[in-house]
Parts: sequence; structure tokens; C-alpha cells
Amino acid sequence: MPSSRIFHFEKTFEILSFQVDPRGKLRWSALGDLFQEVAWQHADSGNFGQKLFDMGYHWVLSRLHMDVQQLPHWGDIIQLKTASRGIEGLFALREFEMTDSSGAVLACGMSSWLLLDSQSKRPKRPNQFLPADLFPEVAKGTLLPAKLPTPSETSNPKIFTVQPSDLDMNNHVNNVTYIRWIEDYCLSNSLPYGKLEINFLAEAVLHQDVEVTAHNSEAGSILVGKVTNTPIFLARTSG
Repeated sequence: MPSSRIFHFEKTFEILSFQVDPRGKLRWSALGDLFQEVAWQHADSGNFGQKLFDMGYHWVLSRLHMDVQQLPHWGDIIQLKTASRGIEGLFALREFEMTDSSGAVLACGMSSWLLLDSQSKRPKRPNQFLPADLFPEVAKGTLLPAKLPTPSETSNPKIFTVQPSDLDMNNHVNNVTYIRWIEDYCLSNSLPYGKLEINFLAEAVLHQDVEVTAHNSEAGSILVGKVTNTPIFLARTSG
């Protein structure tokens, strides 16, 4: 069914061979790449992307909720849409939607972003830099993706070592790398992940070992990523 929501920016993409899994379907990590690209292009078109980066600030993804109804195949033409959904405290909120050529919704997402001073790493209030017509204040807790609980016990450890190709322009692990690790972990352990929520808690840097473990239940799985016993991300997956 076509979406009735209004989006501020959209771009057409073709699903390419290097973006798909052995079934020929778009990888979740590739979907994360597309979400990130359309977010950056929208921000850049409104002078709150590269302009802020040049001023000494950068955007950091804090929380992300992705819900996939159907993944497109190699060669499919899709529309990626995004819209700013306001500001809650220090968080700028952004929504995503992926549709097929007929307009049917394939996937959607909601995200929250922090604007950091690149030198001090301290957060800045986004309403000082963003257009108020695109980013109005919203009621607390209405759109912000959930804060995930930390499980008391987890099992099935898997180690991911940060490689140079995992780093972004800010020299820390790109958020899509975390999605790829989660995707690999779920596939390796036969865990469903039609829905994915992530809380990004701390940076990971080059050559660090990230241990991922999980607590599984009938309602889904909570994944914990740690560096030397310090959590750097939490994720919740379900079918």
C-alpha cells in the first residue's frame, strides 16, 4: 500500500549486484548505507550537512529503528524518502521510507541524531543550527526510538575486529558497520531480524575487538556489543 506521509526529500536508486546477499536480496547493511546517503544528501541540500562539517561539527547517529516488510532484489528500482521529524532535547529526529516502483512501502525507519563539536566531542543543541520549519520541537517520547534495556545475562560470543574499511570520515566505526555485524551475527546464529533497533552508546576505533553476545527470548533477541567489557551498542531484533 502506498504511504500517505509527506517526505521532504527523495532519491531513486537501482539495487546493484554488490548490495545483495546470496538470495539476490538487498542486505540490511546496504539498506543502512542507503538511509545514510539520503539523509546526508537531504542535510546537504538544506545547508546542515557539509556546511556544518566545515564549521567543525558532525552528526552522530544515536538510535535507529528499522522495520522491513520486503527487501528488493538486484536490479529493482526503489525510492528512498526521508524527512526531518523535529527535535526532542538534544536529538534531531529523522524518518526514512523505502518504496518500490509502484509506491508500495518496503521498509521504514526512525532515527535520532546528535550534533557534536568535532574537537570537544560535546553535543550542541540542534535548534541553534537547524531550520525551525523542518525541525520543530516535539513532545517528549512521541517519536524518539526506544532506549533499550541491558540484559543481565548473554551468551554465544562472536568477535569482530575493527578494520580500516570500517571507519568513517570522523575516524570511528561507521554506523552501517554495526548493522553489518548484527546482520552477520544473526545469520550465524539463525536469529530473525525483520525488525532492528540499535542504540549507539560509544565509539569503537581501529583494531579494537568488539565482542557481540545475545540474550534470546520468544519476543526477540537483545544483542550487546562490548569493547573490554564496556558496552558500545545495544540492539534488539525480532521477526
